[in-house]
Amino acid sequence: MSTARLLIVPALMALLTACSPGDNEFKPGQIAYPSDAQITGALQQQFASDPNSASARELVKTLGGDKGELRYRIQRVVYRQGAFEAQYDAVLHLGQPGAQSLTALYASMIPEAERQKLKAQTLEAYEAWLTQQAASVEKSAPDQARALSRTVEVLGKCYREAPAGADVVVMQGLSALVSPERKGLYAEKLPSDRATILCLPA
Repeated sequence: MSTARLLIVPALMALLTACSPGDNEFKPGQIAYPSDAQITGALQQQFASDPNSASARELVKTLGGDKGELRYRIQRVVYRQGAFEAQYDAVLHLGQPGAQSLTALYASMIPEAERQKLKAQTLEAYEAWLTQQAASVEKSAPDQARALSRTVEVLGKCYREAPAGADVVVMQGLSALVSPERKGLYAEKLPSDRATILCLPA
């Protein structure tokens, strides 16, 4: 093959493909990624409007207090063919001291009739009752006993010494699909095998 023909072949290929070898390289600037604030707003809207999250919203109110709120720490954002996968952690911002949060939560976990029998309506008294309850059902309902014991142990470490205004990481490794919509962004929760519960009841 002549030198002229050798030069024509790559020139013809470039003409047919209408691009240079470097045109297929990924350029991050070509994609307008949403900001952490925009993603957080979409996640907050999803949490506030999801009917399946009613019990979770009540738990946030109990543990966080009237001024508490669920916040999000965005760890990674991946482009997914027109949408974005946001990987994040859920953080509970406490509007009250953590000991007060535990007192309110444990009071709601004890039947009122049993709670009224306690000599003191304190965190320590509630913890003692829950611990005793776990021991009493250890043989008949071992899973329930373990869950109750773990709840008292783990939540005590998470909240007992936490001051008002503290941020407590309640879950890690969460994922959501964030898609553009006419009003902004729309978030849908995604299953994640990396999700870990840290500071929530078992």
